[in-house]
Amino acid sequence: MEKTVAAIEFGSKKLKLVVGYELDGQVYVLYALTKPYGHIVDAGTIIDQQKLIQSINDVKFFSDPAAKLKVSISEALLSLPPFGLEVFETTQVTTVISDEAKIGNLDIRNLYALIKNGALPLNNQLIDVAPERFILDQGRSFLRPPLGETSSTLTIQAKIHTLPKRINGEYEAVMAGANLNIKRSVVAPFAAAELLSSYEDLPSDYLLVDIGSNITTVSLIGDKQLYASRFFEWGGDSITERIIETFNINENDAEKYKIMYGIDKREMNFKAPICTTDDGEGHEIKHYADELNSIIKTELDIFLKQYNAVLEDLLKPYDKTTRSLPMVLIGGGSRLNGLVEYIEPKVQSEKVIPVLPRTLGARNPTFTNCLGMILAHYKYPNVYDETHPRVGSLTREENK
Repeated sequence: MEKTVAAIEFGSKKLKLVVGYELDGQVYVLYALTKPYGHIVDAGTIIDQQKLIQSINDVKFFSDPAAKLKVSISEALLSLPPFGLEVFETTQVTTVISDEAKIGNLDIRNLYALIKNGALPLNNQLIDVAPERFILDQGRSFLRPPLGETSSTLTIQAKIHTLPKRINGEYEAVMAGANLNIKRSVVAPFAAAELLSSYEDLPSDYLLVDIGSNITTVSLIGDKQLYASRFFEWGGDSITERIIETFNINENDAEKYKIMYGIDKREMNFKAPICTTDDGEGHEIKHYADELNSIIKTELDIFLKQYNAVLEDLLKPYDKTTRSLPMVLIGGGSRLNGLVEYIEPKVQSEKVIPVLPRTLGARNPTFTNCLGMILAHYKYPNVYDETHPRVGSLTREENK
C-alpha cells in the first residue's frame, strides 16, 4: 500500500478531512469527515482564526472502534481557494550534474529552484508547480520525473500557480496555530481537475463550476490542466436564505425542503402543501411546491446572471469557441434537484455535466478537492520544497 496522507480543506462553513492513499491512479479512502464551524471563512478571508484552529484540533486525533482504527495527524495537504489566482507557463533547463549523466532528485530540485526563484507578480507567491513534461536529449519526453534516465540536460515545461500572499499567510497561520505541518498546498480547482482527469468518461476541456455554500468558483480547464479561475458570491445558502425569508421558517427546515424538493415538476392528483406556517396573528399560511419552485428559479436566475458576467471576464483572452465548452458541476450546491434541467438551456455550454466523486467512503461532492489533492500529491512530486519537516503525515494503529 502507498503511503497514507491526510488532506484538509476549509470550506465557508465546515472543515473537510480525507485520509487516504493513491494506487494505480485512484484514491482509496481510509477515513473522511466534515466538521461544521459556522460561517467563519468568507471568500478566502478567515473571520475567526481561533475557532478554525479548534476545529482542526478536534479532528487531528480520532478513533473508530468499529473500524479498529486510530489516527493521529501531524501534517496534511492543504487546499487553498483560487481567489486572486494567476497561472503562468514556464520552461526551465538545467545541466545534469552526475558523472554518469543520470538524472537524480537533485537535478529535479534544481529545475524547481529555477522556477521558485523566477519573477512573480508583486503581491503573489508561488503555491505549486504542475509539470506538463520533462524533456531530455534527442527530444525524449516524459510526463513524470525521468529519474535514472541518461541525458546531458533536463528541461521542464510547467504551469505555476500563484496566489496573493495574504491568503496563503492566513491559511498557514491557522495550520501553525493547530501545530499541523503543511505537507503541500494545492489550489482547489487544480485538485478538482486532477480528480476529474481520472474519470475516463469526462471531457479534457471544460468549464469547472464549483457551487459551494456561499461562493461559486468558475475555472477554465484545458487538456485537463487549470488555466484560470474566477469566483462570485452566490451558493446553495442563497436559496436557503430566500426560503427562510419567504416561508418564515428556520434554517434547518428551509434546508430540508430545498434538498427534499428542489425544482419539483411532479404532477400530483392533489395539491398538498410543503409546509404550514403562522403569520403571527393566528392565521395559517400554506406553502406549496409551485411557490418553492418560483423561489429557487429566481435565485438560479441570479446565479446565471453572475455566472455569465464572470465567464465573460474569465474567457476574454481566449477564442469565442471556449464559451461552448461543457460545464462540469461539482460542489454541494450542484446536487440541487432540477438544477441541470433548468440551467442547461440558459447557458452557452453544449452540455451540463454534474459529477459526484466515485471513491468509496467519500462520494459526497464536498470531498472533491480533498480527493484531488491526494491524487495531485502522488502525480507531481513535491521535491522543490525542502522547508517542511520530513515526518509521517499520520499514524494508523489497529486495535487488538
